Amino acid sequence: MRKRLFFKPIHFLLLIAVDAVILAGIIIPQRTNIENAQLLLEEKRSELNAVKIEYEREQANLEYMQTDEYKLQQGSVRYGWHYEDDAIILDDDNESLAGGGQ
Repeated sequence: MRKRLFFKPIHFLLLIAVDAVILAGIIIPQRTNIENAQLLLEEKRSELNAVKIEYEREQANLEYMQTDEYKLQQGSVRYGWHYEDDAIILDDDNESLAGGGQ
């Protein structure tokens, strides 16, 4: 005679418990990995935003450096060049406050 194969209710509950333990062993570390990846992504996004802001600031600075106003300012500061009608303010050492000598 052949024996019939069947599950007793206790076997079914045991199978569900084993599956739950196995799934918990897979899901919990994966959830931790996902959370760590999300934190790393947020950190990298903030770094990228900081780099973008710095890039935009440097671009604006570069555009300003192409203007005549900047060139006149640098000529005054670095080389002491002034127009004849410019008012030159001197500090205590008779040095121009614009950066160059008179």
